[in-house]
Amino acid sequence: MKKMLFLAVLFTVLQAGGISLPEHFEAAFSQTVTNPKNKVIRYSGEVRFSNGRHLKWLYLKPTRKEVCTNGKEVLVVDHDLEQVSAYRIEKGFDLAHIVQQAVPYKPSIYVTTYNGRQYTIAVDKKGRLQSVAYYDDLDNKVQILFSRMHYGKAYLPKEQMQCNYPANYDVIRG
Repeated sequence: MKKMLFLAVLFTVLQAGGISLPEHFEAAFSQTVTNPKNKVIRYSGEVRFSNGRHLKWLYLKPTRKEVCTNGKEVLVVDHDLEQVSAYRIEKGFDLAHIVQQAVPYKPSIYVTTYNGRQYTIAVDKKGRLQSVAYYDDLDNKVQILFSRMHYGKAYLPKEQMQCNYPANYDVIRG
């Protein structure tokens, strides 16, 4: 969950520190989480970003989930469990500051440290997001790769950014 909270906030900046984010983008993603014992879990799906703070992750493999945020709340819909979890984002996270402080490490690679954690952000030749890597609170190495990236102008319709679920799903507020 903290991985998704970080990424939700990551996309709240439209453009800073040489990293270019448009009014919206859509992409495929693959996420690899490697624990300290080198056990690997792989996820894949699609992601949408819009309006500076709205983010929707559509996990397709290995299980079907949706994660949506508006920058203030995160909603996780687990279709296999028929369960919805809603969380308020309590701890402030100043991504604008983080990205502005990011420094080029190598061509197309930026690094920054925030709250004692280092983040590595890779961009393509046009400054578009390619990948994000960091270590989470459990010392898992997390790497997210983006492909079929489509940057666009204008915001995506609100309904495309919301998590939808049947009324019979259990809802948990945290």
